[in-house]
Formats: sequence, structure tokens, C-alpha cells
Amino acid sequence: MKTQKQITVYNEKESFKTDTIENFYISYYQDEMNNLNRIDSHQHTYHEIIWIEEGRGVHTIDFKNYEFSGPCLFLLHPKNVHRIYKETPSSGGVIKFNDNFFIHEDSHSKFLLKYSVFDDIDVLPVINLNKEEKMEITDFFDLMYKQSGNGNAFSAHIILNLLKSFLLKIYQIKKKNFSIGDSTDHRFLRFKQFQEHLERHFTQQHTVSFYAEKLNISNKTLSTICKLISHKTAQELIKERILLEAKRMLIYTDLSIKEIAYYLGFEDHAYFTRFFTANSLQNPSDFKKENI
Repeated sequence: MKTQKQITVYNEKESFKTDTIENFYISYYQDEMNNLNRIDSHQHTYHEIIWIEEGRGVHTIDFKNYEFSGPCLFLLHPKNVHRIYKETPSSGGVIKFNDNFFIHEDSHSKFLLKYSVFDDIDVLPVINLNKEEKMEITDFFDLMYKQSGNGNAFSAHIILNLLKSFLLKIYQIKKKNFSIGDSTDHRFLRFKQFQEHLERHFTQQHTVSFYAEKLNISNKTLSTICKLISHKTAQELIKERILLEAKRMLIYTDLSIKEIAYYLGFEDHAYFTRFFTANSLQNPSDFKKENI
């Protein structure tokens, strides 16, 4: 029986050391020239912060290529499919944590940390750092790394507060250098709620009216909010999310176009093909051939 190909997904059990802080992991790395690109495209079940102190290359995130040169940061959502192509030996660190690490935090803190920091991957995929910011990031990494090895009763609480401060520092850097949404603005909160519902229902619900009803607002209000925050209409964002998942499934699974169409809520696979072609300027078969 043929084994079905799937996107490689790394979970906490595989990626977090069990003898360290629960739901959190931090490590440093130093790449050698003969071992730069050992990991293929993959997803995680957790949030990941990649700190590149030195080195350069290209980071591919959901079919888009972003050139980088350290010092810089990448912040990844659990569902981002990514791979780093390093052109030179690099050094830096990685922080991994899941939502449970913030389970006892107040709702505003969780919202700020989960959405405002790990936001705008298309707008701000690479956070480049100046000399002062590099020193601050290095200090935070050192403190969390040392504390993670202590293993005493207070370590988790100390790391939680250090991580919160670290993420707020990143948010401050983003806010200073780029125009990003204000997490206290009710329209921004509505937009993030829309994104949550979209992530939960996009495989079956493709209309603006469904999501507007979930938020108890009109279609026009939802599209106005989306346009204000993302410069795209609600319908455009719905189409983008469906298209991204279609591309992932075409490249990283062995499912047929008909099976993918059905999974994404299209009863007619011919309509799915027309949808894909209209929104990516090539049909699903050609896209698959070009990217495998």
C-alpha cells in the first residue's frame, strides 16, 4: 500500500528537551560549511524565534523567498511552512514555545504576545537589527539560556517573565521601524478575531457573510476593517488563505487535485482549478510541476 506523502511537522516531543522547562526550549547553534542546509521544508506545532547573529542566506516561508543577513530575527507561526538556505556559516539561537507556556497570563498579555508580535509575516518577514538592538537581543538570549539550565522551582516563572519582556522588546523594535497594527485598537482586535475564525473555517466557509456573522458585524464593516489593517478586502484574505493551503497540499502531499479541491470545500474540482488559475496565474498542475 502506498504511503501518503505529507508536510513534515515537528512537535514539542521531538523538538523540546524533556529535562528543561515545560512548553519552552532555547538553544544556540553554530553551523559549519558542510552542514548548512540539512533540514527540508517543514512546519511546527509551536511558535519559533530564529535569532541569526551572523550569516546570510535565503529564508523561504510559504513559497516566498526572503534574503537575510545577520543580525536579524525571524518569528514563525506554528503553521508557516519554511526552510532556510544558508549561504555562509551562521551562528545564533532558537527559541521555541507553545501557547500553554502563557496559559496563566491575562488575556491582553496573551493577545499581545501571540498576535501583535508574531504578526505581519508578509509585511515584515525579516527583522533587521542595529548594534544596540543586537546587544539587547543577545542579553535576553543569554539570560533565558542560563535560566533554562537551572532547573529549580522558580526557573519557569523567571523565564516566562523574561520571554514576555523579550517579545515586548521585539514588538517595540517593530513598532519603531514599521507601521504595524495597534493591539489596543478595537478594529485591530476585530481583524485578529476574523483571522482566527478564518483559520478555523477556511476549508469549508468561503464567504464574507459567514465571518461577518461570526463577529456580529456587517459585511461592509468587516471589509472596511480588513482594508484598514491589511490593505486587502475580507474576500481577498479568504481567497489568499485558501490558495496558500492549496499550494502547500499540491507540493507537500500526494493528494490529487480532486482530493485537494474536496478538502478545501470545492464540490466541483473544475471550479477549484478555475479558482486556483485565476488567483495564481497558472493552473494547479503547472504549479506542482514547477515547484517539485
